[in-house]
Amino acid sequence: MSKKIVAAMSGGVDSAVAAYLLKSEGFDVVGITLRLAPDVKDDHIERTGRCCSIDDMIDARRVCEKIGIPFYAIDAQAKFKETVFDPFVKDYQNGITPIPCLACNHTVKFGDLLQSAQELGAGLATGHYAKIVGYRGHLTLARPDDLDRDQTYYLYGTDPKSLDKIQFPLGNLKKPQVREIAQKIGLLVHDKKDSHEICFVPDGDHAKVVEKALGKTFSGSIVDDKGNNLGEHRGVHKYTIGQRRGLGVSSKERLFVADIDSKDQKVVLAKKNALATSKIQVRDFRALVPHELWPEKIQIKIRARSAAEPAKLLINDGKFFDFQFDASVYGVALGQAAVVYDGDVMLGGGILSGRLDGAFPRTIDA
Repeated sequence: MSKKIVAAMSGGVDSAVAAYLLKSEGFDVVGITLRLAPDVKDDHIERTGRCCSIDDMIDARRVCEKIGIPFYAIDAQAKFKETVFDPFVKDYQNGITPIPCLACNHTVKFGDLLQSAQELGAGLATGHYAKIVGYRGHLTLARPDDLDRDQTYYLYGTDPKSLDKIQFPLGNLKKPQVREIAQKIGLLVHDKKDSHEICFVPDGDHAKVVEKALGKTFSGSIVDDKGNNLGEHRGVHKYTIGQRRGLGVSSKERLFVADIDSKDQKVVLAKKNALATSKIQVRDFRALVPHELWPEKIQIKIRARSAAEPAKLLINDGKFFDFQFDASVYGVALGQAAVVYDGDVMLGGGILSGRLDGAFPRTIDA
């Protein structure tokens, strides 16, 4: 890897310490922040106080000044809107639950930013908690030492051909150690809170963002698993599979969102057992390790913070991957990611595009 490296600076403590560690190791580090915030006219995208806000850009510049590296900002607003924000709105409108951070990582950070770094003859480093490891003759990603901060789920789309140009300096550290390093060297961001919200959904109300973007509201029926009407809702974009709060109806039983029909604007509520699924379909699969090299038994995460469940690959027809879990999983939300592991090593991942069995099977188009 080149001794020149671009450090992606988010304005938080993780990217700050990653840049500092690389400089301490003798790398020629350049700090770059992506300007993802929209122009004022796009007032349906708000970013104050979250990742990629103006305050974060100022924090990133101050960190670069403190550790003595150059700082630049790249305007990526148009690409962000095209590849992250617009698909986010469309998915929610169609009853799908997207993860915009996936598209941001795959197309903006590890796409355009990595390309910019390579044009400078440099590698790319970020503050993600992950490791790069060898597995059966291939470079891939693995979980970090700090499993509570594991971000490999969000990085499955990283191009395996680029892994020799990428560094994750925090892979062997735990968060308290990172904050301690930042405090020791006098970085003001040492106690800055982590951002957990989507950067353009500052208050967690994604439905409001969708409605502002589309310029309209919606309505439809809430029914039980037998088709009995339970009430009315204000748009399927307010719901996700497995949700049990804010349902808009009262019931003596504990009910969950079991199915979303965007065509008829219908939300189905049912007991937890109706959310069981054992067979899923995954589209746009990106294999960091060719599936021919996978073990027979693998593990799959269907949510970032859920445990990886034992499964096996059934079909790979070039367009979709079908997987069978050893035991039922619950609340499979289409649009989320299915990420495949062998222990701590990540093998690849894709977008959940089908529940192929259970009480409410459903698929979405590729």
